[in-house]
This record gives sequence, C-alpha cells and structure tokens, in this order.
Amino acid sequence: MNERLQAIGMSRNPIVQVISLIVVGLALIVAVLMGAVILAAVFGLAMLGAIVIAIRVWWLRRKLRHAQPTGGALIEAEYKVVGERELCDGHERRD
Repeated sequence: MNERLQAIGMSRNPIVQVISLIVVGLALIVAVLMGAVILAAVFGLAMLGAIVIAIRVWWLRRKLRHAQPTGGALIEAEYKVVGERELCDGHERRD
C-alpha cells in the first residue's frame, strides 16, 4: 500500500494529506461555482438575444401594419348586382 502511495506522489504524512484534501475540495467548489457563473452568463446572453429578436419582430410587424399601399390611392366605385346565383337541390340556378 505504501509503495502505491509513493508511486503516485502522495505523502505518508496525515497532515499533508488533510491539507491536500482541503485544497482539492476548495478547487472543486471553485470550479463548480465558476461553471455556474459561466452558465448563468450564457443563459443571460441567450435571453438578451431573444428579447432583442422579439422586439425587432414586433417593430417590423408594427411597421408593416401601418404601411400604406404601394399605389397610395383608394378607388371608390358603385356597383349593381345583375343576377344572383343560388344553389337549389344541388343545381345552380340563375334568375
């Protein structure tokens, strides 16, 4: 067992082992916290991008709704109904 510890470079001193265990534990905690911070930053940027895209789509739809027809003129006319078509028993009838 002692030969295995020496082969991987571990000390036989229990104080050094406890200190190295604490250092490794703290490094693991720092790594997890940094990962959480980076993940939160990525999600924040994704949400910001989604908000920007949503505002842009809303703006374009609003602009399109208020756009005038390309001709810019409205044609008014009168009309008269010449004949009406009705379906009577499945056949088309003209008056």
